[in-house]
Amino acid sequence: MTPEQIDNAAAALVGARRGNPIAALPEAARPQSEADSYAIQDAVARRLGESFGGWKVGISPGGGYFCAPIYASKIHASPASLPAGGFHVIGIECEIGFRLNQALPRRALPYSRAEVLAVASLHPTIEVVDSRYRDFRSLDRLQVLADNFSNGALVYGAAASGWEGLDLAHPPIAVSADGKDFAECTGLRAGDPAELLTAAVNHAVSERGGAAAGMFVTTGTHTGLVFTEPGVRIRADYGRLGAVEVAFPR
Repeated sequence: MTPEQIDNAAAALVGARRGNPIAALPEAARPQSEADSYAIQDAVARRLGESFGGWKVGISPGGGYFCAPIYASKIHASPASLPAGGFHVIGIECEIGFRLNQALPRRALPYSRAEVLAVASLHPTIEVVDSRYRDFRSLDRLQVLADNFSNGALVYGAAASGWEGLDLAHPPIAVSADGKDFAECTGLRAGDPAELLTAAVNHAVSERGGAAAGMFVTTGTHTGLVFTEPGVRIRADYGRLGAVEVAFPR
């Protein structure tokens, strides 16, 4: 994509954040590669004056990993109260998250799993899914990736202890909405959360100049995507890993 096309795509997404959702990016400003989507992510953040406080990570269809930023202003400690009016839709995904407690600067060689885990803490999280598109599920994934892969916010619980050696792909998560059963934990389709964390850290290091202390990484849904309504309080209990809560007042 040309700089002008990237800027046009960013302008459309920024307009949607400040107004009504759009059907899609302008036809002449649609990403053709993950690199294009990343360039649009950066351009949107510059226009909004936002900084990256974290990343969501997943597996690309052709192999490898993709990453999408979570703005620092959208990361909240549990229990959080996020006005429903700030979202176009309110989707819920319960995920294993990590926080880097030490910066990992740019270097030639990728960081190993052991190096990353040595400076990371584990946190139960709820990702709030939102979109700047009217129906993001009908669009190609590169347009969705350009829109931060539909991130709306991230809510994190206290750091867990004694999680080393646990099966993090299948944690026992009980999710409720206003005290009633809300979503089923089916296990992480994307694989090992620690491997996904390592991939996100190395993306930040190689593509964004380094991984800062305090950076969060969320590693994929265990519950699928479920939608809720304004006025509801969601609680996800991860058993020995802790709990996380978010409410969406009207």
